[in-house]
Amino acid sequence: MISSVPGVVKHIPKVPAITHRISIFAPPICDAEIPKRFQTPNMKLYDGTTDPEEHVAQYRKRMETNPIPPHLKEACLYKGFGSTLTGAAMKWLLNVPPYSVTSFAHLINLFNNQFSCSSTFERLTSDLYRITQGPDESLRSYVNKFGRESLDIPNLDITTAVQAFKMGLQRNSPFYDDLVMNPCRNMDEVRNHALREKEAGLAHQQIIHT
Repeated sequence: MISSVPGVVKHIPKVPAITHRISIFAPPICDAEIPKRFQTPNMKLYDGTTDPEEHVAQYRKRMETNPIPPHLKEACLYKGFGSTLTGAAMKWLLNVPPYSVTSFAHLINLFNNQFSCSSTFERLTSDLYRITQGPDESLRSYVNKFGRESLDIPNLDITTAVQAFKMGLQRNSPFYDDLVMNPCRNMDEVRNHALREKEAGLAHQQIIHT
């Protein structure tokens, strides 16, 4: 009766004696013995608030450096994954039905589906059209900013990226007119063009001052 009163902390239910013998993995995975020298990857624990696919990718990459016998690699992948979870993610894992997971791929599919709302949407090259040069922003700053944003796009379309870079420039910029007259084929040519434009501008200023 007391535990039903709002605001009163409920008692933690007693754990059955056989709980420690229950595994979420189906045989023979649950029966595989992990090597004594096996160490779980030293990585940031996943709490369900960031991209699940990125966490899985980091986990698999770090597991590649573990000296695990080939016939136990899959079992170590299964059983080591839980040690990289915390918070809501750990609670989810503990609630997976016993003996229901049949493979590591099965576990990861369940994991990705559960935390899909935290997935990072893949950026597209067309997103670069939203990057513009500020009124008082230098050409060098704009080039660096555009380059950083381009790195986050996995399948960058070079032609679209160059066009987006040109469209983001200030229209009264001499560099914009230069790109219109002399189109670039890739971002390296754009950077080299910008460097030459900057050097030409500095040289022009020196002539005026002298």
